[in-house]
Amino acid sequence: PFMLCSPFVHRTFFKPLGYAGDYEMVNMILRDPWEGQTAYAKILNAFILRKDPAEAHRNRVAMLYEALVAGARGTGERAGPFRVLNIGCGPAAEVQRFIRTDPSSQKAEIHLLDFNAETLAFARERTAQAMSESGRRPRLEFIHHSVHDLLKDAARVRAREGRPFDLVYCAGLFDYLSDRICRRLLQLFVEFIGPGGTVGATNVHRDNPIRNIMDHLLEWHLIYRDEAGLGRTVRG
Repeated sequence: PFMLCSPFVHRTFFKPLGYAGDYEMVNMILRDPWEGQTAYAKILNAFILRKDPAEAHRNRVAMLYEALVAGARGTGERAGPFRVLNIGCGPAAEVQRFIRTDPSSQKAEIHLLDFNAETLAFARERTAQAMSESGRRPRLEFIHHSVHDLLKDAARVRAREGRPFDLVYCAGLFDYLSDRICRRLLQLFVEFIGPGGTVGATNVHRDNPIRNIMDHLLEWHLIYRDEAGLGRTVRG
């Protein structure tokens, strides 16, 4: 009762979708942290959500948004859309922000891939709301695939997509995947992009100051990598 009164701790511990880091946990990280039925619950909730991993996630969303804006504007007068593939899209908060705030989103074609159908339904609903509010209509495609489906059907995906992507990113899955799988995914992402394209991937750092809290209280277990470790994964 001393920990589970926090809405974030409660959802993280019980994992209603069967895994940690689901789309609603991400939403909790991004919204007002002062949630809970009592003052103590609100303080505990905010305490967890003001720590480094949550702040890093908020920074990551901001960086991805900036990458979308820079990429779309960088295409200039080039014929054809600015093509994006987001692997493990979650709630796609950066895409929602991109549609709402930047006119260049109109020329974007964004493919959102996630293994969880409920997550994709949520992303579809919120991006549709963003399009309705902004009046912009980028092309969005929602793909119900797991990472393993993607690796297994890579050739089919390439054939179906045709034109290469300008930006491929995976922000949140490498924390749960082995070096071997991460390496194969990065190789695949490079194959998906065209000349001048960009590949992005993120990983929680091994210096996470609340690692013990996440491991032993939240039962949220990650594969941590520092700069050197992620570099080794990239190089093979």
